[in-house]
Amino acid sequence: MMILEALRAAYGDALLLHYGTAAKPRLAVIDGGPPGVFADALKPRLDEIREERGLDEATPLDIELMMVSHIDEDHIAGLLQMVRKIKDLRDAKQPVPWRIRRFWLNSFDDVLGNKDAAIGSGASVMTPSSLGDVLQPEGSLLLASVGQGRDLRDLLTALNLGGNPPFNSPPFQGMVLAGHPPIILDNLKLTVVAPSRENLAALQKAWIEKIKPMLQKEKDAAARIRIASYVDSSVYNLSSIVVLVEAQGDGMKMKRILLTGDGRGDHTLQGLADAGLLDAKGQIEVDVLKMPHHGSIRDIDVDYLQKIRARHFVFSANGKFSNPDLAALKLLSQARPDDNFTIHLTYPPEDFNAPDVGKAIGAFFAAEKAAGRKYKVEARKTKDLSFRIKLA
Repeated sequence: MMILEALRAAYGDALLLHYGTAAKPRLAVIDGGPPGVFADALKPRLDEIREERGLDEATPLDIELMMVSHIDEDHIAGLLQMVRKIKDLRDAKQPVPWRIRRFWLNSFDDVLGNKDAAIGSGASVMTPSSLGDVLQPEGSLLLASVGQGRDLRDLLTALNLGGNPPFNSPPFQGMVLAGHPPIILDNLKLTVVAPSRENLAALQKAWIEKIKPMLQKEKDAAARIRIASYVDSSVYNLSSIVVLVEAQGDGMKMKRILLTGDGRGDHTLQGLADAGLLDAKGQIEVDVLKMPHHGSIRDIDVDYLQKIRARHFVFSANGKFSNPDLAALKLLSQARPDDNFTIHLTYPPEDFNAPDVGKAIGAFFAAEKAAGRKYKVEARKTKDLSFRIKLA
């Protein structure tokens, strides 16, 4: 079995990965979406899975792996709320409906090798309220998530889920990084292709040399703009966990899913090359590509879409921040004239948070069809919690 399920996660990511066998199903959870998604979609869907498996109140649903791709509000908030609920129930000695077997999280402090309490604190320049409208929206949300990452890390430690096993031994020291041998979970093989040590080292160096001096000038508008620009261009792209998931067994042909978080395209390609996953043409065939950064054009180019040859492209976005980006859809059309693929949307364009974005994307697909393009476009039905891509 190999099924990727994408929940209605507003402008964020919330993914379920079903694997194993029908007799022994397994579940992984990747990201939990922004505030509101836990109650709206993630918890209801997990409740459905409990019911499907016939679990009684005293028997928890096993989650073999839970992962936050990076500490950004639209990825981390739902899982933070879920883990808080687990701790509260455990402390109250009440039945806990979920049991997490392992958790992967690179917190902001760990990424920077830094425990500066000013960053992400309520009184810090590094908050949306203090930076005001000079921040780009995405940067504002990321800065608001620094404290969430710390809170989640502390909760995981209290629940004996910290340390990012098996990355908790030298030389990884608890950081989920590229270069580790593939991790085997039942019939899954997980290869982390990003972030790399080099990229995190560059982020740490730039933070010390550029951001800390800026923090001394927090009343200077130009400095605040530079901080926002740096966070938006570096923290997102350099720290996101990117994982290639491969499944095989019981006569099943190899299936591959590339989970990208908000990882930058060139770093993902370099990580795939370093892991020996590209063929002689510099390409890789995957069944599903979760488009990075909700289909933003900033993190991809035509080379990325030509080298990562996918049959299914998942765009997890609802139009907020103009994602999925119309330019990214046009780039995909340019890169793949073969039409042998399907685009999956977590929201139909008519349900987008930004109606103008939805209208533009709907018009683009209509024009593509009129021009003779044959690729498929499928969107989650409005009332559904999710859509599922069944690979095996």
